[in-house]
Amino acid sequence: MLGTGPSAGAGRRDSSPNRPRRRALHRVLAPGLARPAPAGPRRRRIRVSPLHAWAATVLGKSLPCEPVRRDAVVVLEGARNCRDLGGYPATGGRHVRPGALFRSDRLSTLTDDDLDELGSRGIRTVVDFRAGPEIERDRSRLWPGVTSHISLPVGDTVDGDISMVDQIFEGRLRSVSEDDMAGLYLQMIGSYGERFAQLVAIAADVDHLPMLFHCTAGKDRSGIASALLLEALGVARETVLDDYCLTNELRSHQRMAELAPEFAKMGISIDDVGAILSAPRGVMTAVLADLDVRFGDVGAAARDSLNGNTTDEGPQSGVVGYLLAHGLDPAALEMLRANLLI
Repeated sequence: MLGTGPSAGAGRRDSSPNRPRRRALHRVLAPGLARPAPAGPRRRRIRVSPLHAWAATVLGKSLPCEPVRRDAVVVLEGARNCRDLGGYPATGGRHVRPGALFRSDRLSTLTDDDLDELGSRGIRTVVDFRAGPEIERDRSRLWPGVTSHISLPVGDTVDGDISMVDQIFEGRLRSVSEDDMAGLYLQMIGSYGERFAQLVAIAADVDHLPMLFHCTAGKDRSGIASALLLEALGVARETVLDDYCLTNELRSHQRMAELAPEFAKMGISIDDVGAILSAPRGVMTAVLADLDVRFGDVGAAARDSLNGNTTDEGPQSGVVGYLLAHGLDPAALEMLRANLLI
C-alpha cells in the first residue's frame, strides 16, 4: 500500500523483474469510472525510436507535434516515456524550472542503471496514479532517494496499453474514436478532480521537489496531469498539446507497430483502435476546450487576482477554474508558480 509519507521501502531495488455501444464505452474502457463519486461533505481546500513509415502515414495528420525535445527525455532501459517537463516557455517570459517535474510510464521494469539515473536527478517524491490491481501486477522499483511515495489512484484500470489491449484481444473492443477517448478523459477529469488538485498542491510544495508522477503507459492519466500542471504554470496551449503528443514519438508508434500484426490476425485494423493506443492531439484539444467553457469564468477571476490585474495573461483560465472548483487553494497556485517558474 502506498502512503503520503516516507516510503517504507516496498518496491525498491531487488533481484526479481464486437464494438460496444458508445454510450457505454466508459464502462468497457475504464470500469472504475462507472461508479459515482462517494457521497458526503466536500473536502477542505488543499493547501499548500525512428518513426515507422506506416505510422507516419496513418497518424501523421491526426497526431501532429513538434520533434521530441531530446534534452528533456530521460533515457531509460525499463521505461519508454520518461521526461522532464522543465524548459517550456511560460507566461511573462519565464520558463518551467528544469529538473523539478518529471512524468513517466510504469516504474516496475526499471533496471539498476535506471534507478541510478533517476536517483542522480534528486527525485524524492513519486506520485502513482495507478489503482490496486495495477500496483499488484507491476510493483514499482524505487531508488534510495525517494522519501515520499504517494498514491493518487485515478480509476481502476484506465491505461490503453494494458486493460484496453486485453479487451481488444478478448473481442470486446474493436473500434475506438478520438471522440470516444475525449469522452473517457472527461469522465476521468469529472470523477477525479480532487486527486488532480492534490497533485498540483503537492507540486507546489518545495519539500516534495523534484517530483515524478506516473501511471502505466504514461499516456492518459499522466498526460492529463501534465496538461493541467503546464497550463496552471502558464505554458501556452499549443506547447501543452505538443508535450501531450510527444508520447507518440517515445512510445505509441512503437507500441502500435508491435500490436498491428496481432490485431490483423483478428481482423482488426490498427487504424480503428489507434486512438486508444496513442495520444491524438485532437483528444487533449477537446478536453482543454471543454474546461475553458465550463470553468473559464472562475479561472479568469483567479488569474486577475494572482496577477494583480497586470497585463500578464497568467495561467489558462479553464484549468485554473477547474482546479479551484475541486479544492485547490489559490495560494497553492501562487506557490506553484513561485517554485517552478524561473
